[in-house]
This record gives sequence, C-alpha cells and structure tokens, in this order.
Amino acid sequence: MRRIDPFLIALLAAFAILSAMTSILVPLFEGPDEDDHFRYTKYLADFRALPVQSFQQGGGTAGHQGWQPPFYYALAALVISPIDTSDYPDRLQRNPAAALEGDLACCGRNNYFHFDAEDFPFQKTTLAVHLARGVTIAFGLVCVYAIYGLTLTLLPARRYLALATTAIATLNPSFLYSSALVSNDIPLVAFCTLALLAAAKILTEKWEPDWKAFALLGMWLGLALLTKTTALGLIGLAFFVVLYMAWEQRGDSLLSARFLLTRGFALAAPVALLTGWYFARNQLEYGDPLAYRLIAASALPPRDAPLTLPELLSINFPWLWQTFWGGPTPGDFPRVLLNVFLGALIVGVIGTALYLVREWRALGRNRLAAFGLMLGWFGFVFAAQVQFIRTASGTDQGRYLFPAISTLALVYALGWSHVVWRIGSLIRRPFELVRAERMVAIVCTAFFIALASFVLVTFTLPAYAAPAMIDPASIAQRGAPIDADFANGMQLRGSVLSTRAIACNEKLGVTLFWTSDEPIRDTYRVFAHLVNDQGAVAGNKDVIPGGGAYPTVYWKPGEYFADTINVPLNRGARAGNYRVIVGTYKVGEPEHRVNLRNSEEDFVMLGDVQVNAPVEGCP
Repeated sequence: MRRIDPFLIALLAAFAILSAMTSILVPLFEGPDEDDHFRYTKYLADFRALPVQSFQQGGGTAGHQGWQPPFYYALAALVISPIDTSDYPDRLQRNPAAALEGDLACCGRNNYFHFDAEDFPFQKTTLAVHLARGVTIAFGLVCVYAIYGLTLTLLPARRYLALATTAIATLNPSFLYSSALVSNDIPLVAFCTLALLAAAKILTEKWEPDWKAFALLGMWLGLALLTKTTALGLIGLAFFVVLYMAWEQRGDSLLSARFLLTRGFALAAPVALLTGWYFARNQLEYGDPLAYRLIAASALPPRDAPLTLPELLSINFPWLWQTFWGGPTPGDFPRVLLNVFLGALIVGVIGTALYLVREWRALGRNRLAAFGLMLGWFGFVFAAQVQFIRTASGTDQGRYLFPAISTLALVYALGWSHVVWRIGSLIRRPFELVRAERMVAIVCTAFFIALASFVLVTFTLPAYAAPAMIDPASIAQRGAPIDADFANGMQLRGSVLSTRAIACNEKLGVTLFWTSDEPIRDTYRVFAHLVNDQGAVAGNKDVIPGGGAYPTVYWKPGEYFADTINVPLNRGARAGNYRVIVGTYKVGEPEHRVNLRNSEEDFVMLGDVQVNAPVEGCP
C-alpha cells in the first residue's frame, strides 16, 4: 500500500485547523458578499430550482450572486437543506457604522449586528451558514492536495519544494479567510488546480495520454465552469495540451490526426455535457450564454470614469496586492510587509528564470510545456483581472487571482530555492540543492503558519470580539468614579486618564467604565475631545465602543466593561491647558449630541490635561 506523504498530512492538518478557527471567529456574513452567496444557497435549498434574475441592481430574490454558475451553491444547498433557516431575516440587521478600511475603533468591521443566537451551539441559520462554510473548507483541502501534487508532477521527488509551494499558496491569510466563508472562490481554485494537475500529468506522461486522461481533464474543466466562468481561459489551454500531444506524434500524420480528433472529443464531451445546459439556459433567459448583460445590470456597478494608467498603478494594483495577502478583512498589513512580499516575488522571478535557463535541457520539452501552461494560466487570470478592473468599480480584489495561486507560489518557492542554492554554493562547497529547498520549505511553512495565527489573534479576534466584562466594585480601585446617566440609557461610572501632560507625537488614553440600565435600540458613537476655555479643540476621537466591536445595541443592562479611547493631538494644536470631555451621539447624527438625564449638558468633564506643543502648533 502506498505510504501517505507526511508533509501532505501536516499541510492538510494545518490548513484544516486554521481555516476552521477562522470560520468560527468570523461572524455570519462578514466576508465579501457572503450574505448574497448564502442567499443564493438558501434559495436553491428552499425552492430546488435555479432563480430567474432580473435586470436591475440586486438581481432579485436570490440576491446579486444569483447569476453565478450553480455547482458550489447546489452542493452547499444539499448540505443545509434539512436545516430550519426561518430566522434568516433576523440575522440581517445592518450595522450603519460598518467600514472595511481605516480605524476599527471609529466604525467596527461588523457589516451586520450579531446577537446571542449566533453563539455555540449553532442553530437554525447560524448552523446552516457554518455547514456551508464547511463545504468551502473541504474544497480548500482539495486545493492543498492538488497544489502539492501539481508541484511534484512538475518536479518529481522535490518534496520540500512541494511543501514550500503549498504552504505559500494555502496558508496565505487571505486564502485561509476565503476558505472559511460561504463563497465559490475556493471551489473554483480547487477545480482549476485539479485541471492543471491533470494537464501536467498528461504533458509529463505520468498518465498515458489516452481518452480517459483527457476525459478526466474535461470533467475538471466542466466542474470549474459550473463553479465560476473565470475558468473559461482553461479551455484554450486544455486544447493546447491536445494539440501539443498530437504534435508529438507528428511522424505519423494519420496517427496524429486520429489522436487530435479522439482526444479532442474526449476533452470536449464532459465539458459540453456538464455545462451545455447552463449556457443554453442563459441564452434563453438572458439573451447571451454568459449572462454578461445581466451581470452588468444586477451585480457590477460600472466605473464612473475610464481607468487611467496612473490610477491602475497607484491605486488598483497596490490594493490588489494588499487584498491578495491580507487586507482589509483578514488583516491590514503594513506597507513594509507588503513590500517584503513584493521584493521576495522579484527574487523568486529571477531565481525561477535562472533555474529554467540552467535546467531547460534536463527538464525536457514536455516538462517545459507544463511550466508554460501554468504561466499561461496565470497570464490569462491576471489579464482578466485588469479587464475586470477596467469595466467595474470595486473589483480590484486579490482573491480573484487565487485560481492561478499555484503558479505564483511555485515561482516563490522554486526561485528562492535556486537563489539560496546558488548563494550557498558560493559560500560553501558542496552545497546540495535539497538542502536549499529544505531551508526554504522550513522558513516558508513556519512563517505562514505564524502569520496566519498572528492574523487570527491580532486582527480577526479583536475585530469582532466583545470586551471582557468587569466587576463594578473594582471601578473605584481602577479609576475615578463617575455617576453620569445619558438620556439614551448609557451610563458612565468611572474614568482614567493615562497622563496629565501630552506632547504632539503622543496619544491620550481615556479609559471609560460603561454600563446601561436598559436595552439600547440604536447605535451610538462616543466622543472624547480636548477643549480649552476658548472652545479650541486640541484633539478628538469618535469611536464605536469596544474598539469598534461592541456597538451599543449589544449592551446588556447591568453589565459593566472598560473601553479605552486613544486620542491623538490634531495638527496645529497649541500648547495650553485643556479639558477632557466625553459624550455620545447617534451614528450619522454628530450634530445631535445626547443630553445627560434631566440636564441641558451633553458631555461629561473628566479632568484637565496639559498640551505641550511648539509655538506654531503641532506639525
């Protein structure tokens, strides 16, 4: 019996753990378009029929994702169909302060409000969403297997290289995040990578290029197309495989022609059988087989103005790179880290080019053709992404590059392994290639496991977790007691100022101890301002409590918690003595501050702070 590769088992385990933790930590519908992906799934589970979309924004009952090919959604619908999802509308209470970018404390990451009904043990719609997410995680595990197998097919026995390539691709925080949501992005990656794996096995003659091999390739292509039409570019590449293998038999023209016809048919037949009905339905319902006019009308807002090259290079490409690795939802990575990834890619490209130049004879024509296939696929996906950015706004998302992530990851792993080997050979002889690959594999795997874990702890958990409750008896020991009740039910019971003097490059920490005596039905912001006797404001910060993760609609009467607001000094702030005042207002109505009960005052004064600044004010 064939022994299972322990590297592959370790990667599968790491991916399963990290993606499952992400799925549990991210509340319902907080991923990109996850609400509409689930709405489409629920429609199929409820009605057991494809929706007929309308040519208007939103698309209709199934949501604006209802135009998508149905395979993933039908599979997820099959899984959730026994679940009672009658409480689904209750899970769709929009958070008016939500923002995906910028300061979390200002707004929070919650697109929707999340109440106790979403807590474990999961029930009803919450259970259905987590089961649908489980389907996506299963496809993510397929990606791990397929990318590992694809690397070993291209470069046999290079297990460390396969380990590094798969770790870079699938332990990428953004890839893990997408794998933990209700979405068809990762299933598309799985089928595209399986198709690339089948094509590589045919090209490298690990599989006999008979009709069964091409039929299997056609099946993966068909399922990829039934998942997302991005896979259209693979059809041309797959027929390149047919043409290339027929060309290999060019010595016998009759045999070559027969090969071309039989293998071409074996490839095309599964694609036609699996997808023909879908494209025919689109033609009948929407007037074109790909439903592009429907998509433009119902799902994709057009650009306000034509895309310019400076805009593409300075705005869209940086955001594409940011969201490919981490942001905005998995983690707002600093620019320095993104530049490190970019620099590492440049080194990887150089190293891969040097490797191919050095080893092209040893690799052989067929293996080089397989490399070319992967590079061609990446080129198609990237070109399609640029065209997508040109035609619609909000489409510069890194996850759209994931179908070709195996190519990018291989460039990183192969290029760096070759560079490390070359440098090691200059320093110490002999320096085996396997040693370089082992070093790269260990560093890459450890780094991405650590990075994914760091993102979960540093970004994901704080973005959605409520603050810890405190004992009200401890407030007197922790700060200055206050007895201030706002008319909306918010009650301030104490405060602490981090300092009594602050300089231009510092922030004042204002810790507030909050409770409420009644449920609060609306969302309020809390402001902390530094104001002098003349009304000049030296610093200000307006936040959603709990660092953005604990809006007032979550507060339970009688519970106490501490919330710290870090107030920076404004540009131009002058030296002097300032009062620290705090208050609250309803989101969207900053000019209408909430009064204290039975008072005309709309703020509480916490104390004085000395601002130290140059004569011209803070820079």
